[in-house]
Amino acid sequence: FLALKSRGRNELGFRAGEKNPTAAGNDPLNKFAVVMNKVDLVNPKEKLLLSVSHVGSMAESVIRQLLHQRRNPAKVRLGDLVDTVIKTHLDEEGFENIHEDDIEMFTAVAPQFLFTSAITKDDEGVDDVLGLLLHRATPSKNWIIDAESATGMSPIEQVEEIIREKIYRCLHREVPHSVQQQNRMFRLIEPKRKKSDTVDEEKNKILRIHQDLVVKTKSHQKLVLGSGGKTLERIRSTAVRDLEDA
Repeated sequence: FLALKSRGRNELGFRAGEKNPTAAGNDPLNKFAVVMNKVDLVNPKEKLLLSVSHVGSMAESVIRQLLHQRRNPAKVRLGDLVDTVIKTHLDEEGFENIHEDDIEMFTAVAPQFLFTSAITKDDEGVDDVLGLLLHRATPSKNWIIDAESATGMSPIEQVEEIIREKIYRCLHREVPHSVQQQNRMFRLIEPKRKKSDTVDEEKNKILRIHQDLVVKTKSHQKLVLGSGGKTLERIRSTAVRDLEDA
């Protein structure tokens, strides 16, 4: 969903959501690809084909949902869309439930699958991924991100990404996809200290981050907490280690 609706620039240099005076109608969906890594570890290879079939059907179901949303605009939460895909993707095939005027777009944005083991520098799969990224890159005379900047994300966005990664690493199946993050606090706090202390005030400040993880069901809440809160604590502690190095 996020790849298809990303706010990247199109070939005309317009960001998704920006008005293009020469275009009319809804913004086109973005084409995306699925990269399957470490394929050398999969045996027998028939399992790989089954995974491709499963992921491919989910991707097609996602496209169906977004095309339906374009024709029937309504406020629907991303989590609800994900739940719908998980429940229905195995029962849909081909152009089923696709409006005849959307068949061309459905075909155009269907994902390309790339396979790699990423073991050596000359891995053909790695070259395929790099080639795709270069092909999809938007030509530009100016860099969007300053050369001295490590990322174009804000500090809060970086925090969200780090915590999100730990959610995916510590939870499984559909659970991490249903977890929503809400920032409660992101503030530099000056700890109490004695008058005799002469440390640098800026370096001595503590960045306090409070973030809520919101789930929709009691069963997901139990899975996020884990036995005795161990899973949630693992998410917190591993995120803290990365945040300290960020």
